[in-house]
Amino acid sequence: MAFLLNGMGAVLPPLQRELHVSRGEVAFYPSLFAVGLVVVGLTGGSLVSRIGRATAFRLAIVGMILGGLLLAAPAQIATLLGAVLLGLGSALLIQLVPAILSTTQPQAPAAAIGEANGLASATSVLAPLAVAAALAAAAGWRAGYLLAPLVVLAALAVPAWRLEIPDGSARSGETPAVAPAPMFGRWLDLLLAVSVEFCMVFWAASAFIAWDRASLSQAPALASLFLVGMAAARALSARIIGWISDQRALTLACAATAFAGFALFWAAPTLTLAAAGLLVTGLGVALLYPTTVSRVIAAWPQAPDRASARAALGSGLAIGVAPFLLAQASDAIGLRLAFLIVPVLLVVLAVRVGVVYAPSPR
Repeated sequence: MAFLLNGMGAVLPPLQRELHVSRGEVAFYPSLFAVGLVVVGLTGGSLVSRIGRATAFRLAIVGMILGGLLLAAPAQIATLLGAVLLGLGSALLIQLVPAILSTTQPQAPAAAIGEANGLASATSVLAPLAVAAALAAAAGWRAGYLLAPLVVLAALAVPAWRLEIPDGSARSGETPAVAPAPMFGRWLDLLLAVSVEFCMVFWAASAFIAWDRASLSQAPALASLFLVGMAAARALSARIIGWISDQRALTLACAATAFAGFALFWAAPTLTLAAAGLLVTGLGVALLYPTTVSRVIAAWPQAPDRASARAALGSGLAIGVAPFLLAQASDAIGLRLAFLIVPVLLVVLAVRVGVVYAPSPR
C-alpha cells in the first residue's frame, strides 16, 4: 500500500505527458485515490463493526489488486476507476492497522504506529526508484509502478484468508453519537500533518523537473529522498519518542525540522542542495502522522475502529485536497509559489500545537 500510495507522485509527470494534460488535470488521480479514504472514513467504522477486521482486511487486498489491474489498463476511464479502488483498499488498511496496533500495543501506540510506518516508508522508497528505472529502460511507468506490488498482493491473497486478526473490544452500540470534544482538534492536527506529507510526496518530482531541469527518469529518484528521510526517522520512532516523550515538544521539533528542510529545498540554488533539503524535510515530517493519528485514536478509546475511521477520513481529505489545490495553483501562479502552501500548513500546525496543548499555568 505504501509503495502504491507514495509512488503515485513519481508517475504523475510521465502520466501527464502521456495524457497531454495540465498538472492540475493529472492531479485528479491522487484525488480519486483519496476518495476511497473519504468513503471509508465515513463508513468504515460501521463496516468493520459488522464484518470484522479479518474480513475487512481481505476486502482491502482484493480491492487493491483490482484497482492496480485497472490502473494498468489502456483506457483512461478504467485507470480512473482503478485509482478509486486502490484508494478504497488502501483506506481499509489505513483504518485497520493503527486501530489494531493501538489495541495490541496500548503502552506505546505512537511508537508502534511509527515503527509500522517506518517499514511502510522503507518499502515506499522503492517505488520512485522502480519507476525511474523503468522509465530509463523505456519500459514505461506501469512496469515500475504496478508489477512488483501486484505480484506481492497476489502472494498475500491466499494467507490473508487464514490470518487471525483480533477485533476491537468496543461494539458499535457502545459508541457515543458524538465524538468527545478533543477529537476535532486532534483530527485537524492530523489533517494538517498529512497535507504537508502528500504535497511533498506527489509534487517533489515535478519540482525537480520544473526548477532544476532534472530529467523525467532522474526526478523520481531524487524525490525518493523525501521517503528515505521519513523511513529513517520512523525506523527510529521508538527511540525518538523515548528521548522526547512530550508529544507537544516532539511535534514542534518535527515541524521546525520540516520547515528548515523545506526552506532549503525551495530556495536552493543547486540540485544537490535542493535534494539535501528534501531529505531533511522528510526527516521532520516523518513522525507527524504517527503522533497525530495516535492522539486521534486516544480521544475515542472505547471505539478504536471508529476513531481510526475518522483518522482515515482526515487522511483522505488531506491527500485529496491539499496536493490538488497545490496543482491547481501551480497552473495559475507557478509551481514555486504554489509550493508555499507547505510552510503555511506547518506554521498553522505548530501554532495549534504550541498554543492549544501548552501546559496550563498552576
